[in-house]
Amino acid sequence: MGSEGFVGKNLVKGLSEKHDIYTSDQLDSTDQNYSKCDITNYDSVEKIVRDVDAVIHLTAHSLVSSLDGSITNARVNIMGLLNLLESCRKNSVPKVIFTSASSLVGEPKSFHVNEDHTPKPKTAYGITKLTSEHYLRLYHELYGIDYTVFRFFNIYGPFQKNGLIPSIFNKIQNNDSITIFGKGDQVRDYVYIEDILPFFEQAASSEIGKNKVFNMGTGKGSTILEIVKNMSEILKIEPKIEYQPVRPGEIGNFVADTTLLHETFGKIPSTDVKIGLSKTIDWLKNNS
Repeated sequence: MGSEGFVGKNLVKGLSEKHDIYTSDQLDSTDQNYSKCDITNYDSVEKIVRDVDAVIHLTAHSLVSSLDGSITNARVNIMGLLNLLESCRKNSVPKVIFTSASSLVGEPKSFHVNEDHTPKPKTAYGITKLTSEHYLRLYHELYGIDYTVFRFFNIYGPFQKNGLIPSIFNKIQNNDSITIFGKGDQVRDYVYIEDILPFFEQAASSEIGKNKVFNMGTGKGSTILEIVKNMSEILKIEPKIEYQPVRPGEIGNFVADTTLLHETFGKIPSTDVKIGLSKTIDWLKNNS
């Protein structure tokens, strides 16, 4: 579910090399084994969630959109997941792989945040992700549907057309001002998209990671200004920067504690941010 988005396109490309993949999203597509689906409509979801070993659920109404669209956010993120879980229950689908978000932490009490950190979401989006994690646990306890949750930190890479990295790229290329909220010293954990593929493959095709929540991060941080600087150096263009007040719902500085991820899967995402940005910029140049 959500195959036509940024993460979905990368997962389909990576997983289809070893597995039979059936894809779905709300967009029209002529791809083989694709079904159009409205995640907010139960009948639409139930028709396609059949005869599979696992569902990877990526569909989401974004954090930015949630700031002035909390009702739609809840309809897509919470009711959409419930439609999926009910469909899995009815059709005896045994496993769901779900993408959550580190923003549900809200107010970090330490720089390296583990999965047991007390959540206090600052956005409607964060609340929907936290709620979704509880529904996944509940459906496992009540109906035996297994789950694996990957809490995404800042995923970036090829096929991403919206978000921080593509926005900075376009503005540097076009000599437009880059808006930075606050001082630009916000630290985030940036994860190159190709690094996450082995984790999804293992979670979907084995018992590894069953019924657990994992931080999908590197354990290392970069500030917004560092990202801008790295990208400007790669592009060899001096950026224009415009500073604005901090946005509502801005979370504190933290990165992933990757201990559980490493103990369970034997690895963590490891692509250096400069290398990942260089690969991403190469893709953006060829696909603008």
